[in-house]
Amino acid sequence: MKSPVGTYELRGGATLRVFADHDDNDGYGLEITRDGRTVRYDAGHSAREVQAFLGLFT
Repeated sequence: MKSPVGTYELRGGATLRVFADHDDNDGYGLEITRDGRTVRYDAGHSAREVQAFLGLFT
């Protein structure tokens, strides 16, 4: 599966940044920003999980 690392525009004006999770070689972290506020999820999400998230919110 293609690496989902990158920045994506979400519905409602939020931005999702997907980054490689250095603590989990196969995982990805998520950072969602909207209106100057940021929430970060460092857990080792799989590429499949990230793709599902993007399918729901982009």
